Amino acid sequence: MDQAQIPKEHDAVAWWTEHYERAAREVIEFLSADGFELEGKLVADIGSGDGIIDLGIVQHAHPAKLVGYDIRATDVDALRRAAEAAGIEQPFPDEERLQFVTSAPDQLPAPDDEYDLVFSWSVFEHVAQPVRMLSEISRVLRPDGFLFLQIWPLFGSRHGGHAWMAVDEPFAHLTRSPFELRDELRGRQGTDPTRTADDEFESLNRLTLDELQRALLLAHLRISKVELVAETVHIPPALAHRPLADTVISGVKLLAVRF
Repeated sequence: MDQAQIPKEHDAVAWWTEHYERAAREVIEFLSADGFELEGKLVADIGSGDGIIDLGIVQHAHPAKLVGYDIRATDVDALRRAAEAAGIEQPFPDEERLQFVTSAPDQLPAPDDEYDLVFSWSVFEHVAQPVRMLSEISRVLRPDGFLFLQIWPLFGSRHGGHAWMAVDEPFAHLTRSPFELRDELRGRQGTDPTRTADDEFESLNRLTLDELQRALLLAHLRISKVELVAETVHIPPALAHRPLADTVISGVKLLAVRF
């Protein structure tokens, strides 16, 4: 997502399109470019949220089964209504192909070597124990499977505080006191329509790109492909000392494999 795409208020149609079409297809195409097709595969999503991306992947790529894991229960009825409102007939033609499971923050209720692909979209910046969750992902991945991981925005970047729906101030999470910012965000709309801005801000783990790489390696996952998302930014004087890799690189997509 670039600056021009960042919304100032939530729109149900735009939210649906952003996730069902764009995000789902980005996952599919990133894998397909390396010859990995999802048709007939067993797939898991970590942090499935409202399930829209999962439905998009099931409809567009036809995996044998996709299981969405989240610490909050997915509202399947709301997902069905949203799909029908978008003109999708029979969004769940086969209930076995798309399932949602409530999981613990650092544990997946799944057998070892279960999945051909595990993916996560705009979730890992909120994971409290990244190494533990990545170790669980490594455990449930098949030896020849892939992890697709996307993070946007990274904490050190312009929008890394997830506050743009409530505060029109780039880098506010880095230039202002967290206590002051938390008070201003309290009760206001978050970037996720189901969460408040202060809740999102409090949940951020502040993971840097280098820390993400170290966490992957500790979980016995090796990055095999990476795409960085960078943007042109004006850097406030107070942040002139910070590494450019933190302030300019706003997101990442990667593939990782077990070793």
